[in-house]
Amino acid sequence: MQKHIKQLFTRDLLHQAAERYGIRKDSLIALNGFQNVVYSGLAGGREVILRMAHVSHRNEALTKAELAFVLYLAESGVRVARPVPSMAGELVHTIDEAFVVTAFEKLPGRQARIAEESDVFYTNIGRMVGKIHKHSRCYAPRERRNEWHDNALLASFKTHCPPELYDGFDRLMAEVGNLPKDRDDFGLIHGDVSCGNYLHDGDEAHIIDFDEAEYSWYVSDIAVPLFYEIPIPWVVDGTRRVEITKRFYSNFMNGYCKENAISEAWLKKIPLFIDLRQARVLSALYRSRDFNAPDWSEWDEQARRFFYSNLLHDTPYIDVDFSHI
Repeated sequence: MQKHIKQLFTRDLLHQAAERYGIRKDSLIALNGFQNVVYSGLAGGREVILRMAHVSHRNEALTKAELAFVLYLAESGVRVARPVPSMAGELVHTIDEAFVVTAFEKLPGRQARIAEESDVFYTNIGRMVGKIHKHSRCYAPRERRNEWHDNALLASFKTHCPPELYDGFDRLMAEVGNLPKDRDDFGLIHGDVSCGNYLHDGDEAHIIDFDEAEYSWYVSDIAVPLFYEIPIPWVVDGTRRVEITKRFYSNFMNGYCKENAISEAWLKKIPLFIDLRQARVLSALYRSRDFNAPDWSEWDEQARRFFYSNLLHDTPYIDVDFSHI
């Protein structure tokens, strides 16, 4: 979240939002929202998730399109966190013309741990993503989400990132932009399948938070969890890093292919979409973080250097052929 948006958020706005959804103010607990303000709280005896997005990040129309997709998936039998109506029976409210507010049911489970979960859990994540894509192919909404290139972090890359990265970024955007958009390969996706957005529930997997849902290639929802599950070399390097990659990917795809088909040609594009996510994260790091602040960790700095070097020198995030694992 950008610094100036953080400064606009107040406890009074939070309490107004909570009141709209009947959430007890004394039950509010701050959660780790990256793009949005996110709290858990009690409403009518059950725990719900309250999300507040600044209008510059996600307006009411885009939010309604997200919720329509979530409800469609739920009605199709996909286990997702359904939106919770407010006291007035609405799914979306705008507070003070600044924050778009929604609430969701809280699904069971804990946040997954990178590279530490079971093969069964990774298979179940893949199966969930495959279900989302299978049903997305038949989805014909009235409300439209943005396409991949409209993502704010990509659109503002050159505003936040160093000029020496511009050529690599332009090549990346051009290569992705020239890919075909066939109905079987391109549609509305989750957009941010990551360890922060799937829950471990006794090896069952629940995927939450469709705030980044966008029209893109289905392979992107395979590349993104890989990006987040593969440790940067500063943490784990060499053959162990490759082993972690192959274990997650093989189990994920074992589950995915139970629900949806994807061609070998698209699996070869996974490194390209890992690079695209890398560019988004770099943009976020340069936009939102202060490199001299106390909360700027050694991991943050090592990750920034790794992503920077990869894009500058056109270096693969990891040297693996994902079409032959």
